[in-house]
Order: sequence, then structure tokens, then C-alpha cells
Amino acid sequence: MKASAQAPFSKQSAQHALFGQFAIEENDQAVKDACVDLLKCGQRQMRYKLKQTFFDGIATNKVRLTSPLRSMTDEQWQALVKMWSDPKHKEKCLKNKLNRENVRYQQRTGSRCYIAHCHVVKQTKYKDVSATAIYLFKECHRSRKNGFSEPVKNIIADMEAIIDDPVQDGEEPKTHTGVISQVMPKSKFLQNAGLEPAAPKRNGKAIVAARVQELQAELEAERQDATNLRDKLDGQQHELDSLKKKVDEAEATRRQQFEETESLKKSSDETNALLRRLLALNTPFGQPQ
Repeated sequence: MKASAQAPFSKQSAQHALFGQFAIEENDQAVKDACVDLLKCGQRQMRYKLKQTFFDGIATNKVRLTSPLRSMTDEQWQALVKMWSDPKHKEKCLKNKLNRENVRYQQRTGSRCYIAHCHVVKQTKYKDVSATAIYLFKECHRSRKNGFSEPVKNIIADMEAIIDDPVQDGEEPKTHTGVISQVMPKSKFLQNAGLEPAAPKRNGKAIVAARVQELQAELEAERQDATNLRDKLDGQQHELDSLKKKVDEAEATRRQQFEETESLKKSSDETNALLRRLLALNTPFGQPQ
């Protein structure tokens, strides 16, 4: 669904509203991306709460047809209801729910994202000391009611065991961020918590452009391979033609030599016959030849 059908204001107007409240550089691309992410997050939260309150668990014929918010038109609300009612969307939501249940290290930061929760923790618990990455990992995965889950306890024990392991001569001291990367190589916690720079985001156009470049490079490589193969085949054909020419020349030479041999043999036979006749003429009658 397009953003224009989900929000009562444009992205540009929302950005200008944010720029007016904070002293930030409007033309900086990183600031624009951050504002867009902030707006998208707020929009997702709004849709989630609306779905829980006015759609989930309600019979289809009892779902309201008018917008529950003054900031949302009836057409936009009906577009949301249509999206939520789509079987493909329901299947996608179910898959996402199952994927969330399979997450081993559940986030325990409430409605805060990792980086916001880490900022609050640093300001409240670690004013006078530096909060290490492992401490922040604990703070982000500790439940107020139940504490740590068993998978989180195990992973923290592994981290602390590596940190407590004495450093051997010639080895560099282990860092907390390095230990987390070692124990959880596929985790994005360090990037999400702002402890490591995240990979630059690529929008759809950039991804398509990059894919087009890759395909063009592959096509050019295939063309070059085809050209090289054609040149190789042409070279082999030239060698075959040259070899065939040599074979034909050798065959012609052999035929010529055979004809010359036959001619010499014929001449020799004629000469021998002539000599025999001459000898016969010179032999007296009655004597053996």
C-alpha cells in the first residue's frame, strides 16, 4: 500500500514539521533518512494499535467503515481494512509472528528501540562509568519480571568466559564488541544499539540500479567470452583449413609420384621389349636365343 493511502500528510510536510522543532541541518541526507525512519516507525506503531483496537477479533461484518481518527480519512481507513483482510497479508503476518517466536534472544526494551534504551541506561545507570557492550546487552535483554531467559543466560556466560580468559603473550586484548561479534556473528545488536556503524541503507532505486549494473557486467562478460570463443573457433578452423590444404597437397604429390613411377615402369617395359626384338634379329636362325 502506498504511503499516501496510509497517512494524512506527505513525507515532505512531516519532515518540515520535524525540522521546525529541532535545530538540525535540513539538507543533510543522513538527517533526512533518520526522519523518514522515525516517521515510518510512528506510522507502523499507529497502524498496529489501530489493528489491535478496531480489527483483530472483530467479525468482518462488524468492522467499522468510517475512520476512528480525525487525522485519517474514511478512504484511508478502508484501504487499511482492505489490506488487513487480504489473505496474503494475513499469511505474511502469521509468518512474521512465527519468526518472532523463534528469536532466541528476545528484546526487553519495551516500546524503545535498542539505541534509545541504551541512551537511557547510560544516562541513568552509567553516569560515572563507561557502559560496556556486554553490560548494554544485558540491559536490553533483561525482563523486569523474569530476568534473563535461559538462552540469554547461556550467551552471557559465554561472553564473560571469553572476557575473563587471560590474554596470551602477543595477543591483543579482547574488546566487548569483539566478543559479542564472536559469540553472535549473525546478530545485528551492535549496529542496532549504535555501538558499531551500520551498513548504509540502500533504497529500492539504488538496489535496482546496482542489479542493472551487475546484469550489464555479466552480459558484457558473456559477450567477451563469446567473442573469445569465436576467435578461438576461427583460429581452429584456420588450422583445419591449413592442415586440409597440406593433406591435399601431399595427396597430389603422392598421385604425381605414382603416375611418374607408372610412366617410368611403362617406359622400362617398352625398352626391354625393344631390346628383346633387337636381340632376336641379331641371333642366327636355328640357334637358341
